Formats: sequence, C-alpha cells, structure tokens
Amino acid sequence: MMGEKLTMENVNFTEDKLDNLCKNAIELIHYSRSVVQREVNLIQVITYFTLGKWIVEVQQDGECRAQYGKKVLIVLSEVLNKQFKKGFSVATLTNIRKFYLTYQSRIPEAVVREFVIRKSQPPVTKLEKESLFQLSWSHYLILMRIENEEERNF
Repeated sequence: MMGEKLTMENVNFTEDKLDNLCKNAIELIHYSRSVVQREVNLIQVITYFTLGKWIVEVQQDGECRAQYGKKVLIVLSEVLNKQFKKGFSVATLTNIRKFYLTYQSRIPEAVVREFVIRKSQPPVTKLEKESLFQLSWSHYLILMRIENEEERNF
C-alpha cells in the first residue's frame, strides 16, 4: 500500500458508510455552530449586564445626575470605540444600562463576580443550567421596550 496511489478501486468503503459519514459530519457541524452561537450570545449578555451595572454605579456617584450621567456614557463610548473601533455608541450604552436596570435581579452577584473578576467560565454553564439568560442580546433589546413587567416576563 505504501506509495500506492489512492483510487476509488482500492479504497474499502461502501456508499452507505460514506453517506453516513457525510450525514454525521453535517449534523455535527450544525450542532457545534449552535453551541458556539449560544455561548457567544450568553457571554455577550453577561458582559452587557456587567457593563450596565458598572455604568449605573459610576452614574450614581455623580452630583448632577443628568449631566454627569450623560457625560459618563459619552466618555465611555469614545474610549470603547477607540479601542474596539465600533459597537459602543451612546445609544448602545444606554440600552446596556437599561438592560441591567431591567434585569438586575436575575443574575446573582456571585456569578457576575466569578465571571468578571476570576474570568471563569463555569458561570456560563451555571447561567445556562439556571435558565437565567437564554435569549440573545437583540431579543432583550426588544423585550426591554415592553413597559409592563408581567407582560415582559411572560
């Protein structure tokens, strides 16, 4: 076999095995991509939740809340966009802040601390198991527009 050219005649497989391989490969790739997408969404949500918490904490230290609060968002937007090129407009940061205020009772402080300070991934698994955040960021943006808390929770 060494040095022998690989041809269809000297490969030992059946069409069924090849079809099964292709089917399983497609199924595995679809599954893997869905896992990655869920993980990315969950990480984005917990990151935005934490950013919202930090924004609220900094804004609450301000004396003239409206002006100071707006400045916090403007400066943070400028710094983040300089670092990451785009994605952190004042409007986005306002939504991130609102997201935290809307859902602040949903994530235990210990989970946030573990994720943010220890850079630990187990909180992701814990969040999934506890079904705390199962939607994507864009879904939460839509839900936050619903003023009635009972309706939003439904």
